[in-house]
Amino acid sequence: MSENPHSPCCTTRLPRKSQRTTVKSRIITASGSVLALLALLLLPVMASAHGGGQPQVVDVPSGPYHVYVWTNPQPPQPGVLHVTVALVQPETQRPVLDAAVQVTATLMDTSAAPVISAATHDNATIKTYYETDMTLPKAGLWQIAVAHSDAAGNGSITFELAVQPAPLAFGPGEVMLAAALLAGGAGVLWWWWRKRRHAAHPV
Repeated sequence: MSENPHSPCCTTRLPRKSQRTTVKSRIITASGSVLALLALLLLPVMASAHGGGQPQVVDVPSGPYHVYVWTNPQPPQPGVLHVTVALVQPETQRPVLDAAVQVTATLMDTSAAPVISAATHDNATIKTYYETDMTLPKAGLWQIAVAHSDAAGNGSITFELAVQPAPLAFGPGEVMLAAALLAGGAGVLWWWWRKRRHAAHPV
């Protein structure tokens, strides 16, 4: 006598505890995916902190001093460019604190007006640095000039900065909407699991 593979006697069921563990594991995995996606959405919003960045000029002589320059973000994109400048004594590397520092950004091979900004200690994360925010409106190859002057003399250095086209970015409003939709989806998943559990094991 052959057995019917579709009969109840031949159907293998997981224990109830194993079923609950499997469903919970799926919910935990889905929640982790939601958190990872939120982190990716928030990354462009959170990546605008001052200070540091990509070294562009390192210990280069300029007038009576040596100069260091960093830019942020990396890679540069149209919008706000944060520039950090350090002036040091060449013999001792001690910081120079009382110079006037000006940063000029010029879009190369165009007649566009340059962007000019004074770098100061006011908003510097490290108060021995000179920092400024300047807005570069377009992608392209920019020339960045850093000029400084004080009682000991003056000097300037230049370097080129390739500004890349801006990728798709999410603002705070889009991030909040995405968070609400993802939270709603997680709530629906939880409700669905509870409903199935109640249907399988009615009180």
